[in-house]
Amino acid sequence: MAVSETSVSIAHFLILNLLFFSTVSSTDVKVCSESTSCPHPPKPKPVPVPPVSPPPHPGPVTCATDVLRLAVCKTLLNELKNGTAPAPLSTPCCSVLEPLVDMEAAICLCSAIKANILGVIFDWQTSFTMILGACGKY
Repeated sequence: MAVSETSVSIAHFLILNLLFFSTVSSTDVKVCSESTSCPHPPKPKPVPVPPVSPPPHPGPVTCATDVLRLAVCKTLLNELKNGTAPAPLSTPCCSVLEPLVDMEAAICLCSAIKANILGVIFDWQTSFTMILGACGKY
């Protein structure tokens, strides 16, 4: 009795189907629906974030020198506006600003303008720039 190729193919097909269905039916799979309750995986615990402390407030920015000493800059400012300024670095104003760092010099000059030590200045930005530029502070 000879076995035909079709019988062998059908036998293989049935064996594979039996193997597949026995594997699938042997697993314990729960189907969750709205009517059945299924256990949910536990939610991960949130990681506590340490509180961030703000950096300490440095306090008000003040001038490193006496602002009243900048009254000598009024003369330099008038000379710069008239075009008759002497060698800038030799002026008393520049000698007051010389030991200061650029930012400190700017803060002190702003304080002097705000306190009206340099007199009434209508264009304070130009005056500010002229004095700092004449004294080599940028």
